[in-house]
Amino acid sequence: MSGVLGTYSEHDAEEATQLIGFGLRPRLRPHRDTEYAALLRRYDEEPAFEQLVKKSAAGLGLRVIGVTQRAGAVFGALPGSVFETKLDHYARQARQAHKRESERVLHGIAHLAIAACCFPRPQDLDDDGYVGQATVPMVDNLVRHASKELSERVAGTEENSDPMDGALELERAWRAYQRRPEAGSTSDGRVATPSTEAIVGKALRYLVDQGMLTETEDNERPVKVYRTTGRYQLQVRELAAVEAYDELLRLGATAEPAATGILPVSDPGKLY
Repeated sequence: MSGVLGTYSEHDAEEATQLIGFGLRPRLRPHRDTEYAALLRRYDEEPAFEQLVKKSAAGLGLRVIGVTQRAGAVFGALPGSVFETKLDHYARQARQAHKRESERVLHGIAHLAIAACCFPRPQDLDDDGYVGQATVPMVDNLVRHASKELSERVAGTEENSDPMDGALELERAWRAYQRRPEAGSTSDGRVATPSTEAIVGKALRYLVDQGMLTETEDNERPVKVYRTTGRYQLQVRELAAVEAYDELLRLGATAEPAATGILPVSDPGKLY
């Protein structure tokens, strides 16, 4: 390989696509694979190789979100890419029997709330060594707290005849979540699918499958604890620019001290 804009050999192209392949295996950790780690070093040290990886990824419908030894190679899907997972498709995969539109809102809120729960402060996202954590009850309580705060704000602005910008739209989204029961039981004792805790649990397990979170047991409480990985931190750094995520933080919906592929949002200002 010669120069940043130089020619590439067959070996260069093979290694670039190999790195992309490693990145598409979300649960693969660089520290457990020497070949993966070596390609990450090459990406970091050779601008020409970095460019080749980015161009190869773009040709596949992917963009590079970040490449680090801790997180590995993290890619996001470009609009219309075969790798893109939309919230409405994700909701259908959850096998919900309710209206698709409301389900998309609920699942979108769940993913935003998990991110806000794991990274409640800007410095948490900036610290590469930070590990956030969440449980199903923590995430569910966070959203319900935000719903209550927003309802009170909307009520206050209505009394003052000075409505908040976008308040009705935001309230519609959070109230859709608030109206759902926290948990329910089926005849065999499982959590009912329509409950918000079931929706949050589905989102957390999805993130585990995508290499974004790791799952552990809590020795003191009968709940599972989900901890963040470097891949997830890179994803949430981009999500932090989404208005609805920022709204969660502004409403004071931060996680309490632990005892504890992000899906794309088509319009960064909305959840539906």
